Amino acid sequence: MKAIAVRPRTALLAGATGLVGRALLPMLLAGTHYRQVHVLLRRTAPEIKADARLKLHRVDFARLPTAFPAVDHVYIALGTTIKIAGSEAAFREV
Repeated sequence: MKAIAVRPRTALLAGATGLVGRALLPMLLAGTHYRQVHVLLRRTAPEIKADARLKLHRVDFARLPTAFPAVDHVYIALGTTIKIAGSEAAFREV
């Protein structure tokens, strides 16, 4: 039986510095499924280790760019708590 070749894909992750995103990013980079992983960040994130397949994009989530890189899969791990956000309105904005 002949194996089916799977084309490496490209992923986009929003929320890589939060609880879920911090766990998800290494998983995306650990396998061979993704040839490139784009990460949307509000601020610089020195805790994210450099990787040849990793592309970091600083964005203002209130004013997202009109063009995004072409990707196969999108992971959204954005979230917060009311305490961290500071108010219910700020919490809802996230």
